[in-house]
Amino acid sequence: MADTPIDRRKFKRRRIRLACHLQLNTGLRMHGYTHDISCDGVFMESQNLQTHQQHLKPKVGDIGMLVLQFKKNGAPDTLKVGCRIMHTMANGIGVCIFYSRLSLTDQNSIAMILESGSDAA
Repeated sequence: MADTPIDRRKFKRRRIRLACHLQLNTGLRMHGYTHDISCDGVFMESQNLQTHQQHLKPKVGDIGMLVLQFKKNGAPDTLKVGCRIMHTMANGIGVCIFYSRLSLTDQNSIAMILESGSDAA
């Protein structure tokens, strides 16, 4: 009998599609969309992940800034979150966000995004 995989995440994920970009300390900048979001992580899908040269591809442990684009009170807004790459796949990147380093306002923005899907009040 096969073992069922255990989800070790602290927070529940929610499928939310937001435009975003990732700027790594290595200088690499990638554009894409979120696939799912939780309080401590984001899976970002990116079409151009496979086109990067091998030495420029993101690697587990790389640190950077993830910028999420969402609506706040019906108007476009952005949220910048420090992050670390946890895993890479052919179609995207899983990042751990530094939630505890965010201001209370930014933590509330993430909570509203998770609650509403993107239209944070």
